[in-house]
Amino acid sequence: MKPKILLCLALVLSSVLFGCAHLTSTDARNHDVLVSFPNRLKPGEQVVGFELHVQNGRILAVNKVPDDWIINICVEAPMSKMTGIPNHGASAFRDMAPLERFVTIHRDRSPFDVTGRLVLTGNFTDEWTNFLTKSDFMMEGVAPR
Repeated sequence: MKPKILLCLALVLSSVLFGCAHLTSTDARNHDVLVSFPNRLKPGEQVVGFELHVQNGRILAVNKVPDDWIINICVEAPMSKMTGIPNHGASAFRDMAPLERFVTIHRDRSPFDVTGRLVLTGNFTDEWTNFLTKSDFMMEGVAPR
């Protein structure tokens, strides 16, 4: 009789543990966001560099890398940092499509913050920097699987 009780108890505990693991993964995905840089380029401007800084979160994935760009990522709790520069001047881009929904970030805790900068040029001689705050970035929740 005792083996039956132990078997039932084991089945109940395994279903509870399995169910909790499933809920945790679903809940964790609710904290994942796709990040896009804002599209504010003026005619003639080209992007020749970017930085992304995440506080109380971490970069989970780079969804697409702009063609011929060098991307560096450092993920260490509680922050992440990403930089990008073109490998050649011809790789600079004139629109923000390469930086749309290009990185997935997990929000670990509050206060979650994202800042960054875009390095721009019009002639490859002069450069200027646009600094960005969290409200400048577009963030979309990741669709459940």
